[in-house]
Amino acid sequence: MNTSYYHNTIYKNGFIHLYTSPSIAPTSTRHPNTKSDGFDYSEDFDGVQSVKNKKVYVNLKCIVGKGGVQTRSLREVYWFVEGQLNSLKSVENVYFANILDGDEAHSSMSKFEYILALPAFESVKNRVYIGDLKGYFDWFKKTIAYE
Repeated sequence: MNTSYYHNTIYKNGFIHLYTSPSIAPTSTRHPNTKSDGFDYSEDFDGVQSVKNKKVYVNLKCIVGKGGVQTRSLREVYWFVEGQLNSLKSVENVYFANILDGDEAHSSMSKFEYILALPAFESVKNRVYIGDLKGYFDWFKKTIAYE
């Protein structure tokens, strides 16, 4: 992944280091799970969109059916979102889009609404999208394209 567009130091080759302060310089880590702190990194992003001076980091998931694997996958996404929200406290012009499709993802949206409603994230929650693909286009037009 080309890291030249990562202007914030906490984005390391498309990952968020969940415990590093924003003052840590980016590294050339391409496979964080090979390091002893590998589990401190989020999963990587599926893409990035640049519009004007804004960057939208995109995470795509389709989670269908009930079961332990689906619950664990959604929990991982939840922690990923928490890392996104925490990182937004120290950067400007960065946005995150978590496009979650599938019946199980849809049935778990209340958990994501919960984290967005926490007082700790009041000032940054509007820069994170969590929902299906159709809703993403509406959020993008309102938040990114026309803001």
